[in-house]
Amino acid sequence: MRSLLLLLAIALRMVVAGQDASLVPGIHKELKAATNDTLRADALARLCFNLIHSDPDSARLCGDQALALANRIGNRRALGDAHNNLGWLEAQQGHLDSADHHLDNALALFRKAGKPEHIAVTLSNKGWVAEKHGDQVGALSHFLEALKYSEQARDTASTSILLYSIGIAYRKTGEMKQALDFLERSAALERVLGRKNKQANCVVAIGNTYRELGDTARAVEQMREAALMFEALRDHQGMGITAENIGDLLAPSDPAAALIAYRTARAHYDTLHSTTDLAYVLRSLGALHLRSGRTKEAAEALLTGKALVPGTGDAELEMNYAFSLAELGRVQGDADAVFTQMERYLTLKDSLQGADTQRELARLRTTFDTERKEKDNALLRAQNSEQGERIRRNRQRLVGIAVIAALATIAALLFYLNYRQKRQYALLLEDLNSKLANSNSEITEINGLLELKLLRSQMNPHFIYNCISSAARMTQAGKQIEALGYLQGFARLLRQVLDHSVDDRVSVENEVDFLRQYLKLEAVRLDGLAFAVEVDATLLDEDAEVPALIVQPFVENAVLHGLSDKAGERRIDVRFDRAADRVRCTITDNGVGRKASSATDAVKQDHRSLGMQLTRERLLLLTRRLGGERPVLIEDLLGPDGGAIGTRVTLLL
Repeated sequence: MRSLLLLLAIALRMVVAGQDASLVPGIHKELKAATNDTLRADALARLCFNLIHSDPDSARLCGDQALALANRIGNRRALGDAHNNLGWLEAQQGHLDSADHHLDNALALFRKAGKPEHIAVTLSNKGWVAEKHGDQVGALSHFLEALKYSEQARDTASTSILLYSIGIAYRKTGEMKQALDFLERSAALERVLGRKNKQANCVVAIGNTYRELGDTARAVEQMREAALMFEALRDHQGMGITAENIGDLLAPSDPAAALIAYRTARAHYDTLHSTTDLAYVLRSLGALHLRSGRTKEAAEALLTGKALVPGTGDAELEMNYAFSLAELGRVQGDADAVFTQMERYLTLKDSLQGADTQRELARLRTTFDTERKEKDNALLRAQNSEQGERIRRNRQRLVGIAVIAALATIAALLFYLNYRQKRQYALLLEDLNSKLANSNSEITEINGLLELKLLRSQMNPHFIYNCISSAARMTQAGKQIEALGYLQGFARLLRQVLDHSVDDRVSVENEVDFLRQYLKLEAVRLDGLAFAVEVDATLLDEDAEVPALIVQPFVENAVLHGLSDKAGERRIDVRFDRAADRVRCTITDNGVGRKASSATDAVKQDHRSLGMQLTRERLLLLTRRLGGERPVLIEDLLGPDGGAIGTRVTLLL
C-alpha cells in the first residue's frame, strides 16, 4: 500500500508537470497586448491552468472569464480549453461531479473539432477524476483511449505520461504483467526524451511491480538503478523513496543491509522535513530492530515515529503504529501496553473497514430499490397499456353498435352487455391492484428480514464477551504470547464475519475455514472440547458455494446448549458433502440432548438463540424462493438404553 501511494503521487506529479506559475507574468502581458477576443480567451485559459496550484481562486476567476468570452465569440477551441482547465481545477479541489461536467463538455467540443492532442489531454484528465472516484476500471478505460489519440497526434511526451498512468492503473487492478509492459515502454520513451527525473520514476514503478510479482532480486536491481539517477539529479525525495523500498525488499533476507537503507532514507527525509515519509520509514526501522532483538532501538524509532503520526492525518498509518507498539509491548513483557495497543489497533481497523462496509451496503440497497422500482413500473405500464387497449376496443365497438343499431330493444341489450363488461374490467383492475399491493407488502417484509439478518445475525455477544474475558485471564496469568495469539485469532474471526455479512454466498472452503477458526476459539474457552470440520473433496473441486453465515448459529447452539453443561468428553463434528444437486451440512455433537438442554434453558432465562431463529427464517425464505424440501432436520441420538447421547442437525443448502 505504501509503495502504491508513492507511485500514484509520482504519477500525478508527472501529469501536472506542465503547470508553471512562473509563466503567469508573461501571460498577463500577452493578455494586455491581445488585439482580439480569441487571443484574450486563449490567454485567460492558460492563466487558469498555470494558477491552479499557486492561486486556485484566481485560476477559477480566469477560467470563468475565459468560458464567458469563448461562449460570446463562439470559439469552440477556446471554449473547450476553458472547460478542460476548469475541470482539472475542480478535480484538484475535490469537486468531482463538477469536474466531470466540465470535462464532458470539453471532450464533446474537442471531438467535434477533431483535434487528437486536445482529446487525449481531456481523456487523461477524466481518467484521473475516475481514479479519485475509486473507479479503477473507468480510469483505465479513459487512459487507454487517451493513449490512442496521443499516438495519433505523435505527442511523445504526452504518450510517455499516459503509458506510465496506464501501468499504475493496471497495478491497482492486480494485472502486474500488463503493468510491467506499459511502465517499461514509458521508461524507454523518457530515456529518448532525456527526462531523467521521469525516467527514474518509471524505474521505481518497475521495481515495485517486480516486487509484487515476487522477483526480489530484479526489484532491488531496479531500485538501485533509480537511486543512481536521483543521486545525479540531487533529488532527495527520489533518493529517500528508493532507499526505503530497498530496505523493505532486503529486510527479510539481509537485515544489516536493510538497516543501512532505512537510515539512508531517513536522512533524505530529514533533509526535506517530510513528516509523512519520516513516520513511514521510522515504523519500518522500528519493526526491523524488533525482529533483530534490538528492543531499545526499536522503542526509540517507534516512539519517535508515533509522535509524527498526528501531523500526517493518515488513519491507516496510525493503525499500523498501534500494532507495532503492541508487538513492542509483547517483547518487553508489558501486558498493559499489549492490551491497550491491540484494542486501539482493532478499533481503528474496524473503523476503516466498517466505513467501506457501510458504503457497500448503501450501494447495494440503492441498487436493489432501483431495480425493484423499475420492475414495478414496467409491470404497471404493461398492465395499463393492456387495459387501455381493451378500453379503446370497447369504445370502438360501442360506436359501431350505436351506428348500426336500429331497434331500441337491441340497443338496450347492447348497452347492458357493455355495462357488464365494464364492470368485469373494473373488478379485474381492482384484483390486479390488490395483487400488486400484496406483492409490495411481501417485498417490504422480505427487505425487513434481510436488513434484520444483516444487522442482527452476527456473532453471539456472549461469545465475544467470553473471548475477551479469556484473553484478559491469560494476560493476568502472565501468558501474554498466548493472549496475543488468541486476540489475533479473534480479530481474524471478526474480520471473516464482516466479510461474510456483506456477501450473499461464500465458498465451502471459506465457510469451513470460518467454522474451524470459531471452534478453535471455543476450544480454548471450554476445556476438553474436541472438534472436526470436514468437507468432501468434490465440493472443493467444484468451488461449491453456500449462503453466508448460515451454519455458524447451529454450531454455536450445539456448543452452548449441548456441550457447555456436559461432563466428560465433549465433541462436535461438522461435515459438508453433496446430496443430489445441493450441499448437505451435518452437525453432530455428543451433548446432553434437546430434552436436557430445554430443562437447563428453562433455568437460564437470560439467553435466547436469536441467531438460530434468524437463520431458520432465512433458510425458509430461500426454500420458498427456490422451491425445495424442508431445509433443516434435527434428530435426537439415543443410546442402547434409550438415553440421549447427542444431537444431529442436517442442513440442505
